[in-house]
Amino acid sequence: MQPQELLDKYKLGERDFPGVDLSYTTWQGCNLSEINLEGADFSNSDFKNMTFNRANLKNCNFSGSTLQFVEFVNADLTNACFIESDLRAIDFSGADLTGVQFQESSRFSDINMAKAIIKNVNFSGINMTGIKWSLFDLEGCNFSRINGTCINLANSNCKNCNFKMAILENAILKDTCLEGANLKQANLKKANLMKAKVKNASFIGANLTNAYVYASNYQEAEIIGAIMPDGEVYDPDDYSIVEGVESGVNSTKAVFINTENAPKSPNSPHQAVIINGFIYIAGQIAIDPRLNIMLCDDEITDQTRRVMDNIGAILTAAGVGWSKVVNTTIFMVNLKESDRMNSVYSSYFTDGNLPICTCVAVSQLPENARVQIQCIAST
Repeated sequence: MQPQELLDKYKLGERDFPGVDLSYTTWQGCNLSEINLEGADFSNSDFKNMTFNRANLKNCNFSGSTLQFVEFVNADLTNACFIESDLRAIDFSGADLTGVQFQESSRFSDINMAKAIIKNVNFSGINMTGIKWSLFDLEGCNFSRINGTCINLANSNCKNCNFKMAILENAILKDTCLEGANLKQANLKKANLMKAKVKNASFIGANLTNAYVYASNYQEAEIIGAIMPDGEVYDPDDYSIVEGVESGVNSTKAVFINTENAPKSPNSPHQAVIINGFIYIAGQIAIDPRLNIMLCDDEITDQTRRVMDNIGAILTAAGVGWSKVVNTTIFMVNLKESDRMNSVYSSYFTDGNLPICTCVAVSQLPENARVQIQCIAST
């Protein structure tokens, strides 16, 4: 269906257009309030000065689209997809955004989400600098790898949210509920965490340098390996992050690493070994450590992300982060997938800090995985 055909039918009173294919189309200055477009495909389309108030847009696909000055007031966008979209001056006030995917959006600015339902929304990898979302209910949302510098989530409900590897420098998290939240390896420098509720939250490997933590009970959270506000790494004497009897940067005795946060290596009795100041991590594939089975099927980007998360857990158990990785070897079944694999792989490293890397084509990998990665890091 072409846009003009739909507009003509809408003007005649028709409102039901479920599942229509409107990809690669252009829309400007139209009011489609109360329309039913459930499951419609708008991927790679352009929208400007559009109105979708009170519309049914469940499961709609807006991935790769550009949206400017668009109103979705009180619309139902449950499980809609905006992956890799460009979003500017969007009004989602009062909308149901449950399960919406915004990850990797190239722009996410001037967004109004007042009184919207924002449960289990995926914001991973997007720039959310300076966003003011105090008093929001954000339970279960994914904010991993966002740039949330100066973000304001004061008094918001962020229970069970994922902030892994997020940049939250100077963030305002005062009185925020972070119970059960994942803040592993997050940058929380100078963040305001006063009176934040952190029961069962994980700050493993996080950087809390100069953070304000008054009246936050960190005894109820995981903080092993975190850089505390005074600049010291938290590593209590009664806690061992490695399995072995001796350790040390210059130790010539092997110290083996095994953590429950990463799966067993398919080819090795241990996940990693520390010796002579280096950490050698056995090849990891996309096994979920909770179930110890492959969950990513054939999607190379999902498999790569799972592999890198597994390696990240082992690095954390060894007391270091991604900046210490100096060498990686990547084994792939199909080298034509290298670009897609690398788009995920490279996101785990900061600019100018990529390790040297060798990519090897193989005919088969354990568990029919599409990618396997081993690496070496310094202590």
